[in-house]
Amino acid sequence: MDWSHFGMTRRPFRPAVDTPAYYPAAGHETALAALAAAFARRDPVALLDGPAGVGKSLVARRWLEQLPAEVPRVVVPNVHATRPADLLQAILFDLNQPYQGLTEQELRLAVTAHLLAAPGGSPTVLLVDEAQHLCHAALEELRLLGNVETADGAVLFVALVGHPSLREALARPAYAAVAQRVAVRCRVEAFAGDEPAAYLRHQVKAAGGHPGKVFDDEAVEVIAGACGGVARVLNRAAVLALELAAESGAGRVDVEAALESLSRLGLDPPDEEPADPRVLAHPARATGKAEAGNAVESPAARGPKPRAGRKRSA
Repeated sequence: MDWSHFGMTRRPFRPAVDTPAYYPAAGHETALAALAAAFARRDPVALLDGPAGVGKSLVARRWLEQLPAEVPRVVVPNVHATRPADLLQAILFDLNQPYQGLTEQELRLAVTAHLLAAPGGSPTVLLVDEAQHLCHAALEELRLLGNVETADGAVLFVALVGHPSLREALARPAYAAVAQRVAVRCRVEAFAGDEPAAYLRHQVKAAGGHPGKVFDDEAVEVIAGACGGVARVLNRAAVLALELAAESGAGRVDVEAALESLSRLGLDPPDEEPADPRVLAHPARATGKAEAGNAVESPAARGPKPRAGRKRSA
């Protein structure tokens, strides 16, 4: 895909964590501030949770980037820790330290030694993403590592990022000792109100493009209204709409390309009747949701179409 076709200098709506394209939605900014405040107070553990695809990892990585460069950090992006040794190995792997062929106690001592050897004045930040995959014993290991101190205080600050099931687990009596260490609990939710549309336009700008020249307003409304405010779904729908528009040779995404992208993804378009009868007859409108495997006419096969307004409900 040549993104310069739409006047952009790089791919927009990237599926991976893209901190340069971070959109400061109200809920995301609140969570970011909560993490920063927890670290400033030297709280032992902070929890950041939320549904899949809403940008939890992005908020956490954005926070890491805003820390002073001298703060030591360890990032565990995904670990299925069914025992403490799994977590300890993942930490040593990120530190580029030997982690194979060691007993659990040797792994524990190696991690502890590294934490104690870190430059003074700031604890090491341990960011554990997908933390809902940590077993009780692994979470207990983190609690015990939080007990390690020097004259400057605790040597570890833990940020747990995960699915809401982690918060639910911490509410159980068996997790009480760990839960007592979690000083901050913040949640990232899906975008609300005008945020989905603003997010779409922001991503285009972050990729070097002009939003009005890449998406017409109708297309933005359609995509923003169909994706439930979930950033990951917005990304998928927007990229597919761009690809469909490029296939047809269009210079920007119109409402038909937007509707077809929703149809291919099996998403319901927003409940707003368009004035163009061809849009009313679109598969996504006629059936409410395209079935998997249904053939969808490509934009290129339709040929040019006149511009049409869309009626807005009162």
